[in-house]
Amino acid sequence: MGLMGALNLIGATPASAVSSNDFVATAESRAGCPYVWGAEGPDAFDCSGLICWSLAQHGISIPHYSGAQIQTCIDAGLGISVDDALGTRGALLHYDGHVAISRGDGTTIEARSPSQGTGIFSAAGMGWTAGGLFPGVTYGDSPAPPPADPGDPADGYWGSDTTRHLQAVLGTPQDGVVSSQDVHWKAQNPGLGSGWEWVSAPTGSTVIRAMQERLGVAADGLIGPGTITALQTYLGTSADGCFSAPSACVQELQRRVYAGQF
Repeated sequence: MGLMGALNLIGATPASAVSSNDFVATAESRAGCPYVWGAEGPDAFDCSGLICWSLAQHGISIPHYSGAQIQTCIDAGLGISVDDALGTRGALLHYDGHVAISRGDGTTIEARSPSQGTGIFSAAGMGWTAGGLFPGVTYGDSPAPPPADPGDPADGYWGSDTTRHLQAVLGTPQDGVVSSQDVHWKAQNPGLGSGWEWVSAPTGSTVIRAMQERLGVAADGLIGPGTITALQTYLGTSADGCFSAPSACVQELQRRVYAGQF
């Protein structure tokens, strides 16, 4: 069943229903929490526990078991394809033994594993087998948050499109994802948007490592005040060690990478 067919089955939505945007935001508020098998929050989660907790904050109950969660969607007539789920904010993504919440832009918010914890990850290469929409969550009834790259190559928000162009310039794989970054720095850098993976146990990103090598700073693959200050100095913008929203540094970076330069 395609996405629009599934949406048509929702019909009248209860007054207490939550929007998909609010549901995702609730789950994102737990980024950085550890993964603990069987945990259902508020400070630790397993994959299905994060979904239980996030929906429970809006008065929606769902079983604490990954297989039962996708089956709940299917039984309600709200099973959708993986491709549709990847493009639908707040949809469920499932494979045997694991579930995640799609952010609608090729990333997820999920409690992924004991080593990776709870955070924002790339949805690519995970082997998803099914998607679903949650009963009681409304989809498409309110606008999603503004995308990090709404079309202006120099909008000052570093999202997936900016990353892809930087990856092309630096000769790294072009997937639009800055992987495995320290969630500690997320709130301090609102100019960083889609495609940034925020985790509690970061290992770094190939594209950030390549950028650091160009800047002549320690190449650990992790964005942080030192790397940001070095980039701001390199690009000739005010150096304060963070990316504001919008960011003059990101705007200058975008102007260069969209022109094939760094």
